[in-house]
Amino acid sequence: MRRLHGLQWQCIRLAQYGMRDGEYISPPCGSLVESSQAYVRSDTNMLWSVSARIGEATPWHAHDVYEFVCCLGGVGRLELDRQQIDFVRGRSIIVAPGVRHRYYFAPGDEADLKMVCMNAEDVASFLSPAHAASLASLSAEAASVADHPVDGAELRALLPLIPDGFGINEMPELRVIWGAISVLLALHGKHCETPDARSRRRHAAKIAEIRAWIEASLDEDIGLDQAASRFGLSRSLLTREFRRHTGKSFVDYCNTRRVERAALKLVSGAKSITEVALESGFANLSHFHRQFKNHYGLTPASFRRQITGMAEAETLEQAA
Repeated sequence: MRRLHGLQWQCIRLAQYGMRDGEYISPPCGSLVESSQAYVRSDTNMLWSVSARIGEATPWHAHDVYEFVCCLGGVGRLELDRQQIDFVRGRSIIVAPGVRHRYYFAPGDEADLKMVCMNAEDVASFLSPAHAASLASLSAEAASVADHPVDGAELRALLPLIPDGFGINEMPELRVIWGAISVLLALHGKHCETPDARSRRRHAAKIAEIRAWIEASLDEDIGLDQAASRFGLSRSLLTREFRRHTGKSFVDYCNTRRVERAALKLVSGAKSITEVALESGFANLSHFHRQFKNHYGLTPASFRRQITGMAEAETLEQAA
């Protein structure tokens, strides 16, 4: 894979976007928008692709094409106004038209990338309605990310079928190219991480910390506001993410864990029900009875008698 730095990367950009009389014009697959330059739209529309090892950052820009990027190795990232996507081996990224972005590389970093630009006209002509609709839905998300299997077999098999350059007009070759793109898009959709999944992954470690803290503090008077302050989350964010990860509200989760702890104490010791309630974090005995019965369908006393009776019956049966 060829390595591009500095002037070479700019030459690729010129090949992509074109230049006339000292000014950039739009690429064959769409137009570039940058506040610092004046661009002239080109009426030519066709697929554009390049494979390269890149280590030079680009200016911020947006264009009216779908940009499909596959990372085959290396380090760097794609930056959007509200999102940063690391380049990871086997990761594919689709950027929606009109979304401002740039390629960023720290000093010494570089990545092996395959970039394919597709305009809406070609998408409508060569892709199935389902794939076209899937791409169109990207507008609300700005970009989508998919991590393909680590062996990279999918990408290695399909990416070579998309030649670098632009201006291919032979229909047989176009069918092969767009067939490969169609399969790549299907695989991207299969491995794509939804916004909900990204949110879940992003907050999973924090919620795990909060659950561990709850477990160690069940006998104390803890609440949602205290947890939000302690772990640096807003009340609304904690409420949403805690339910997303546990299936329960913060209060319901705490009550459930306290009741479960109380049940264990009831069957493994001889302490009174009041002592068990207090040691499990319930300051109000009536509240404890209500929560316990809601959870187990029995009062604490009935639960203890039933479990103890079952244990005694099993012991007698084994002795016989």
